[in-house]
Amino acid sequence: MRKVKDKIQILKQLDASFKKNIFTDINLDNILKKEKIEATKFYTLFPHKTKSLCCFFFENLANQAENNIKKKIRYEKSVSKRVKYLLIEFFYRLNNEKAIALYFLSFLATKPFLLKKISLNYSNKIWSLLEDKSTDFNFYTKRYILSQIFINTLIYWRGSESIEKTIDFINSQIVALGKFGYYKSRFIKVITSLYKNKSEILTKFDFLHKN
Repeated sequence: MRKVKDKIQILKQLDASFKKNIFTDINLDNILKKEKIEATKFYTLFPHKTKSLCCFFFENLANQAENNIKKKIRYEKSVSKRVKYLLIEFFYRLNNEKAIALYFLSFLATKPFLLKKISLNYSNKIWSLLEDKSTDFNFYTKRYILSQIFINTLIYWRGSESIEKTIDFINSQIVALGKFGYYKSRFIKVITSLYKNKSEILTKFDFLHKN
């Protein structure tokens, strides 16, 4: 818990640098000195610099959204509605941190694999919170579909910068969960064409079980 608080504090101290869009790994030491952030502490908490900061930013927003919405979804029987509420809560919080969010989304625009990993981790977090009992392909396809909805919504929000329009977009996207069978068959067809056997496919998503 102490580490999380320290990370949040450092993120706040770097807020001005993100808003001015002057934060880079190259000038990081100068920024740390200017903001009076202890370099040793920073590199211990964020060993991969901007990458680590970016991952923590999205992880922290997801945790905040989860903590705030838990009571609301506790007695909701509809899985799609529970997913929708979690997504909407996340994007409200993202919108409240617009300047930093836009900075990190620009950073992720050049790192598609990192974006995919962040989205899959977020998707996995939601399904785990909802105590999803899926196994084998169902486990992975559910997470893949939701991660794609998450990425689509990030892109839409960045383009519109409107939380109202983004919520409408989430509502339209969430119908994909109702078409799970269709997306599942498409996903399996594509992914199996890339690997020789089923066990090889599943190893590519093993990190989801390790979080």
